[in-house]
Amino acid sequence: MQGEVIAPDSRIQTVPSSLDKNNVQRPNGSWQHQVCFPMQVNVPADCAEGPGGDQTLVGRYVTEARFNPVYYAFTGWPLKFWPEWKGIILARLLTSAAMAALLACAVVAGSRWTRHRSLVAGIVVAVTPMTAHLAGSINPNGVEIAAGVALFAALIAVVHEQREGVNRAAVALAGVSASILVTPRFSGVMWLMIILGVILVPSSWARLKVLMRSRTVQVWSAVVILATIASVAWTMAMGTAALGSGNNGWTTNQLLRFALIDMWPNVTNQMIGVMGWAETLMPRLIYVVWFMAAGLLLLGGLALGNLVDRWRLVALFFGTFTPLLGMELLLVNDVGWFNQGRYFLPGAVGLPMLAALIMARRGIAAEQMRSITRLLAFLLLPIHVVCLAYTMTRWQSGLAILNPFKGSWTPPYGTVVPLALGLVGAVVLFIAYWQASSITPVPAAVTEQADEEPAAAAPKPETVSV
Repeated sequence: MQGEVIAPDSRIQTVPSSLDKNNVQRPNGSWQHQVCFPMQVNVPADCAEGPGGDQTLVGRYVTEARFNPVYYAFTGWPLKFWPEWKGIILARLLTSAAMAALLACAVVAGSRWTRHRSLVAGIVVAVTPMTAHLAGSINPNGVEIAAGVALFAALIAVVHEQREGVNRAAVALAGVSASILVTPRFSGVMWLMIILGVILVPSSWARLKVLMRSRTVQVWSAVVILATIASVAWTMAMGTAALGSGNNGWTTNQLLRFALIDMWPNVTNQMIGVMGWAETLMPRLIYVVWFMAAGLLLLGGLALGNLVDRWRLVALFFGTFTPLLGMELLLVNDVGWFNQGRYFLPGAVGLPMLAALIMARRGIAAEQMRSITRLLAFLLLPIHVVCLAYTMTRWQSGLAILNPFKGSWTPPYGTVVPLALGLVGAVVLFIAYWQASSITPVPAAVTEQADEEPAAAAPKPETVSV
């Protein structure tokens, strides 16, 4: 497959030739990406030349050249020293480490810093195979999604699940995850505003006054504000929010028909997992099982919740999907269809988390919620391993041959290592979710880390809301 683009000078970067052998400049000044297997699911990756070899510095067109550099500075430094497979894998592992840390903190927040363990069930559903897929890549979207999960867990613990005082650890997690969320991509600021709006409106005014008086909250709020200002300044200065150009000529009828029947249903699948270049659909039963799991929590939350609970779920649903889908409809004739399911996940992860919390607060007993959490882990974690094996098959031999252990192309360290690590990871996660669902939250564990404030400054909330 070949793609041709006229690149602005700001997107021409000097890189080692060993990292990009398939991107060449034509005599007319355009750049042509010559890769044979993207969008061709039956073509293995061995038709393209892999990284390594000549490390001579050359000019190359880089689509992400104007993106915020913080994420790439954190993950990309190994490529400076090893511009081949070794550096690529180390950079990917740094992304994995950052995401793992954020998600682990979210599980701690959901199991230890709240009066319910139900957030863990929401996290099991929220962390889809697409999120795991991004954890094995050099892509800031994965860190953005993990930060969204951690931010939801921390804010719920701080604002709605703590009666007195201020949990410094939870506030720090909220500050760190919010700062990370706004940094990598221009959409992060939008996600922060949506998450804060859904969590804070409405809330107990008495509880908010306690938080606003807290020195810890004030310091971390200042950190988040500075990170947001820096992100907005970079976006405006570098034009990272700029989209491509085109002239598609869709009529309103054609546009709506394609969006509702073809494009948006596929976007929904992509939130669960359509790997590679968004062209490798997983076995269809995977989507059915995952949608059923999400539906169990979402419908349960809507059915059991009160008016405020339902407002939060509905507001988060429309806040997650309306801005990007609306922008796409308005701009499709100028720039084409640009959304992918993974773009919505930083906000969408909050839907199962909020819904699970509502279920626990409105009538589902702790023992029943524990059973739901464990059942979801038992059903969904094996899907991660299946998706890994299926995606490996697509790269190694193409989907014409379903065998993750063989193929004309193999990963740098063989096929057994990633499959074994994937299986071990699923087992470790199952044990972690099993244990987290058994933990009895102890309010003392929270108040031990609370700011020292007079008891009168932390009255019980006048209203209870999710």
